[in-house]
Amino acid sequence: MKILLSLFISTLLYTSPISADTGPGGLGGCDRCVQSLRSDIHGYQIAQKDEESIPVRDVRRGDARNVAFRSELMYKFLIAEFARHNKLYDLSAETLVEILRNEERADIAEMAADAANVARRLDLALEAAKIWFRLDPDSIKARFVYLTVVISNNEFMVARPLVEDFLSNNESEPDKKLQYVSELVARAQDRDGGYRFLLEVTQQTPGSFLKSLLLGQSAWRAGLAQDAIARADEALVYKPRSEDAALLKASALRQVDGERSIRFLSEFLDSHPDANGVRTSVVADLIREERYEEAIPHLQHLAREDASNANIRFTLALVLFEVGEFEESKARVHRALSLGYEDRASAYFQLGLIDEELDELPAAANWFSSVPKGVRYIEAQTRLAKIKFATEGLEPTVAYLNQRANETPEYLVFFVELQGMIYREAGKLDEYFTVLDEGLESTPDDPSLLYSSAMAAEQLGRLDILELRLRRLIELQPDNAQAYNALGYTLADKTDRFDEAKTLLVRALELSPDDPVYIDSMGWIEFKLKDYDESISLLQRAYELERHPEIAAHLGEALWAQGREVEAKSVWTGALDQFPDNDVLLETVERYGVD
Repeated sequence: MKILLSLFISTLLYTSPISADTGPGGLGGCDRCVQSLRSDIHGYQIAQKDEESIPVRDVRRGDARNVAFRSELMYKFLIAEFARHNKLYDLSAETLVEILRNEERADIAEMAADAANVARRLDLALEAAKIWFRLDPDSIKARFVYLTVVISNNEFMVARPLVEDFLSNNESEPDKKLQYVSELVARAQDRDGGYRFLLEVTQQTPGSFLKSLLLGQSAWRAGLAQDAIARADEALVYKPRSEDAALLKASALRQVDGERSIRFLSEFLDSHPDANGVRTSVVADLIREERYEEAIPHLQHLAREDASNANIRFTLALVLFEVGEFEESKARVHRALSLGYEDRASAYFQLGLIDEELDELPAAANWFSSVPKGVRYIEAQTRLAKIKFATEGLEPTVAYLNQRANETPEYLVFFVELQGMIYREAGKLDEYFTVLDEGLESTPDDPSLLYSSAMAAEQLGRLDILELRLRRLIELQPDNAQAYNALGYTLADKTDRFDEAKTLLVRALELSPDDPVYIDSMGWIEFKLKDYDESISLLQRAYELERHPEIAAHLGEALWAQGREVEAKSVWTGALDQFPDNDVLLETVERYGVD
């Protein structure tokens, strides 16, 4: 057994838990089994002709049943093969396991395990692997699949004797064996249990850099940050320059305190300045924390070390943009493009942003118009429309958007809504509503247009249309919290239908309980119902979640209604310092006569 396990690990370090490739045609073993069954049936027919001395009735009673059984198996194999060819992987796996239950053969067990892996059916893979291993315990692949599946299913006690036997065998390289066992444990669903299992089975394994590193990685996957840090420190004792160990420790520190992670990696770089993998991790941490100035020297170092790396140049360009170094950022984008930067859409979009900041609007428009259809397309077209509106006026912008809508019908709704936005910014509220309403004639049940046209109707005071559109949207999307909130808030703010409003807002909060906008709406309906304590509680929570000027306006009104005028003024004053031009906040303060 030990020799076989040694051969097993040295020859079969698969990248997939269970190989789905059993030869040309994938589950080609089905064909082999079908051929075998056909041979059995054919052999019976020949034997029947040669055995005329045997009473016909007795032969046929026994063998006819066998032929019928074999025919049924062949039929099931054909079903499994048909299912696989048509990508009905669950059916294929279920059929093969059903065959295996009636005909326990190692080759069928192998096919069933492979099919279950393709279908991602751990339950079936476990059943097939156990039978396969029982039938053919000396098969290298059977052992591999069996161990993989039982560990994936958290059956650590079942796996333990095999793994310990394997690790205690001195006939193969210890590091390869440790790596293999670690890879198996990484597939366990119970990450914490997997880490404990790995600790137990490696107790008798001599200490080494790799053992500490693999245990640390397992602890990190289990979310055990302190264990991971301790193991990473052990690994660094063995190899102080190891970037893998340093990155493991940084990842574990990040779970505890992001600042400690950055500090540790920076200290590591002081001692090992050529550790570019660590430097890249530091850059990611600094950007995540929006510490752009600190990230720039590291990116410049990486750019010098790898002068042909377009991705580093583009990342540096983005960071320079964030700190206002627009000309330098532009130069870096062009350099990235010259080096073959592949995401040209993002590069063109970034150049548009830079030229906008430099007030070079025609150049910015040119870059935005160059962004192809894809992830950046909608945002680029939105910015392009705003530039056109600012530089060319309303009519040319609307004409352009109409043209784009006709040329790209897949973006029709987007360009209709963009026209509405331009009309709204121009103060043309009637046209704002009309263009959205006309868009609904082409796509009457488009959720986005229903919502946008409802908001346009609200601006015109057409609450009947708003309610009609939002109720239709709720019919189409019963879980659309935004629609419930919009209708509920409008009824609370513009009508005296408070009970209806509250019902709608309760539903919005059920769907999205931590959204500050919906909490604000609920606070507002409680204000309308004169439950000021509940209103203040809700509005304070909403304001803690998001410092929005309209939430501040509502909170101030609720405080004022309860006689807490000093607190109300304090809330309004603080919000005005941050949002001095907000219309709702200014109107509220003026209405209450606050200077």
